[in-house]
Amino acid sequence: MVGLHRTNPIPIENERLRKISLDVSQLNELRKVIIKEKSDVVIHMAALGDIDLCEKDRESAWKTNVKPSMEIAFIASKIGFFTIYLSTDYIFDGEKGNYREDDSPNPVNYYGLTKLMGEIAFSPCPSCAIVRASSIYGFGPGRTNFAKYLVEKLKAKEPVKALIDQYTSPTQATLLGKAIIEIAERKMEGVFHIVGERMSRYEFAIKITETLDLDKSLIQTAEMKEMKWLAKRPRDSSLNSERSRSLLKTDFYHRAFETLKEEYLRREQI
Repeated sequence: MVGLHRTNPIPIENERLRKISLDVSQLNELRKVIIKEKSDVVIHMAALGDIDLCEKDRESAWKTNVKPSMEIAFIASKIGFFTIYLSTDYIFDGEKGNYREDDSPNPVNYYGLTKLMGEIAFSPCPSCAIVRASSIYGFGPGRTNFAKYLVEKLKAKEPVKALIDQYTSPTQATLLGKAIIEIAERKMEGVFHIVGERMSRYEFAIKITETLDLDKSLIQTAEMKEMKWLAKRPRDSSLNSERSRSLLKTDFYHRAFETLKEEYLRREQI
């Protein structure tokens, strides 16, 4: 396996893993690596994920989120390797929630638009899968997510505000990885929603504190109108995963918080 990274080094050591530092917006370098490695599968997860920064710096968002996707899709169509593209619930406008794989997208911010353009780039590929996730969380390696942030704040006895009127279907990171591996190994084509149950941000925060036996009295309610966001957010971008659950063997839905607790306890023992 070859792992590409840019800002954050990959904190995993394995004799079968080779790491390459690369800026995916440098398309010539990206092309050289993909063609040289002759991979059976390319999993494309690189993106500028800061919603407000994407809104503010649209040029960087396009260069990072769209152009590399177009390049990888083009190479895949020529060489024929299997590709997996990691997308997002933010391709939907959030007006109804519980979106299925074949519902029509309608992003309300530029980040969502760039991710949708990535999906469009891969859609003609003869052998590919699009995996949509939502509010990815966990204690594995990688950048800060809501679970990590919440635990850090609560351990410092600091209150945390969580929205009661914004709904998602949070994705446990480790189980997302296992689902992606299964899709890669079985070369399953199509669109997959790898998410957990629908809940508000507040319900999500409470569920985490209950699972990890933390002080939930520090969780405070807030509303979307209080947020000083630059980019608009969808109100209910929750995804329906019934079809994906019926096709995959990986239980990414029922075991989400159990897996989170296992990760948390391992982390506490270190």
